[in-house]
Amino acid sequence: MLGPTTTASSMEVAVTRALADGQDLLVCAIKSRDGAGLRRGILSLLGLGPGLTPAGDDFLTAPALLSALPDSVLGPFARALEDVLREHPGRTTRLSAATLDEALAGRARASLLDVLHALARPSGGSEAHVTQTIRTPVRHVLAIGHTSGTDILSGLVTGLRLEKELRGSL
Repeated sequence: MLGPTTTASSMEVAVTRALADGQDLLVCAIKSRDGAGLRRGILSLLGLGPGLTPAGDDFLTAPALLSALPDSVLGPFARALEDVLREHPGRTTRLSAATLDEALAGRARASLLDVLHALARPSGGSEAHVTQTIRTPVRHVLAIGHTSGTDILSGLVTGLRLEKELRGSL
């Protein structure tokens, strides 16, 4: 997630700090397989930030989508997120709740799925070719909302790192 700009208000700085803290809490809970910590991490991010899809929700969207992949190690995260969404229906916007529900079911914006497809293709080419293959889908995700694309990609990188660390690879 993006850090605050030099002209950021004290509120923006506080939200940015809370997003980083929530991300750290969630990652630690996933790594340690701490169910209560998962819920705390999710609750610390859910609904955090302004807009129709708050930054915390955008971040959670990508690991939710990854959790729907076969053999994902993020199953406990998915179950905790489902529980939190059911138990706290007013915690975020309806649009964000629907987006998270869809991601948990393996459905997302085409641009995000294009990034996953590009990452899943055998690299067979040079590093420059691989970079070019992923560049366009990433740019399309970055174009989502004011910061939503960046927040989603931050969640994707975090989720992929967790998958690799906990399982070895995708």
